[in-house]
Amino acid sequence: MTAVRRLIASYACAAVAVGLPWPLLLVLVWDRYGTDPHGAWVVGLAGAARMAPYVLLSWAAGSLGDRVRRDRLVRVTYAARLVLLSAGAVALAAGHVGAAVVACALAVAAGTPTYPTIAAALPGLAGPERARANELLVTVEVCAWVVGPALGGLMLAPAVRPFTLPVAVALSLLAWCLVARVVVPGPVARVPETAAAGMLRTVVRCRPAVVALGHAGLLNLVVTVTGVALLPLALDGWGRDEGMFGVATAFLGFGALAGPVLARFVTATVGRGLAGLAAALLVVAASPLPWVALVPLALAGAAGVVIESLVTGTLQDRVPDHHRAGALGVADAVMVGSCLLGSLLAPALVTALGPRVSLLALSVLAVLPLLPRLRRPADAARVVPAGAAEPAVLGLRASSPLPGRRSAPAA
Repeated sequence: MTAVRRLIASYACAAVAVGLPWPLLLVLVWDRYGTDPHGAWVVGLAGAARMAPYVLLSWAAGSLGDRVRRDRLVRVTYAARLVLLSAGAVALAAGHVGAAVVACALAVAAGTPTYPTIAAALPGLAGPERARANELLVTVEVCAWVVGPALGGLMLAPAVRPFTLPVAVALSLLAWCLVARVVVPGPVARVPETAAAGMLRTVVRCRPAVVALGHAGLLNLVVTVTGVALLPLALDGWGRDEGMFGVATAFLGFGALAGPVLARFVTATVGRGLAGLAAALLVVAASPLPWVALVPLALAGAAGVVIESLVTGTLQDRVPDHHRAGALGVADAVMVGSCLLGSLLAPALVTALGPRVSLLALSVLAVLPLLPRLRRPADAARVVPAGAAEPAVLGLRASSPLPGRRSAPAA
C-alpha cells in the first residue's frame, strides 16, 4: 500500500495546488475589471475557468489513461502543472493578471487526466485494499475543491499574498517528487472481440455505469444548490451574517473528511447514501438555529463522499480496464458539469422558492432514484461483498468485485 499512499498523497498536493491561486486571481480580476460596464462577465469567466476544463476535456482526456502507461501519464500531468503554475507566478509578478488566469486555467486543463488515470489503476495497484484506497482518493478529490481555495483565501492577507503562486508551485513539485518512482499498472491489453468498441459506446451500453453516472450528476447538483441556499438561509432564516454562511459552508465541505469514517459504521449503498443526504437536508431546512444544522450539513458532505466512492467502484468494476480511465473521465465531466448547472440554476430557484423550500425540494430530488427500488427485492440494492463474483457485462467479466464500501461529489 506504500505506492497507493504516495500516489494519493501526490494527488492531494497537486489538486490543492491548482485550487490555491483562484481566490487571489478573482480578487485581482475584480479590482481591475469590476467597475467596467461588462466587468461582471469578465469576473464570471475568470471564475468559470477553473471548472470549464473538467467539463470540456475530462471525458476525452481521461481516455489517455487507457492508451499510455499510467505512471508516466501521471508524472507528465504533474510536470505540466508545475510548468504552467510557474508561468502563472511569473505573469502575476509582472502584473499580467490575464496571462496568469490563462496559465492557471491551463494548469487545471493539464491535470484533467490525472484523477481518472489514478482511479482506473487502483484495482490493480491496491488489490484487496481497493475499497479503502477508493475512499481516500475520493475524499481527497472532494475536499481539494474546498481546501485549495480555502487556503488561497487565507493567503489573501497582505503579508502572505505574494507567496500564493510560489506555494502552489512548491506543492506541484512535491506531487511530482512523490510519484517519481511509483509504478502504476495498466492499461491491460484489449480483449480482441471488444477492442473495436469505443469507450463512450461501452459506457452507454452498460446500464450499471449509466446509472452510476446519473447518481454522480444528481449528487453534485444537489450539493451545489445546497451551498448556494445556505447564504439566504443564514441571512434571512437564521438572522445571522455572512460569517455564519461561511461556517455552514465549511461544515458542508469539510464534512467530506468524515466519509471514510461513516463508511466504517454503515454498510454503504448508494440508496442509503442518498437517503442520508435527503434526511440531512430535511433537518437543515427545518432548523430554527444554525447550530442545529451544522452536524447534518457535515453528514451531508460525508454522504456525498460515500456515494461518489460507490460510483467510482461501480465504474471500476463494470467497465473493462482498457476503457476504465475514459469512463472515469466521463464521470468527472458529469460531476463538474452538474456543479456548473447547479451554480446557474440555484440563484433563480432559491429566489423563487426561498431557502427552506428549496432544501425540501432538494431532499425530494435526492430520493427520486430510490422509488423504483421499493418495488424490487431487498437484495437488488445490496452491495456485492468483496470477493464475490460479478455477472458478465458486455461479454466480459467485471475486472473486480463491487466494493463493500468505496470512497465516495461530488455527485
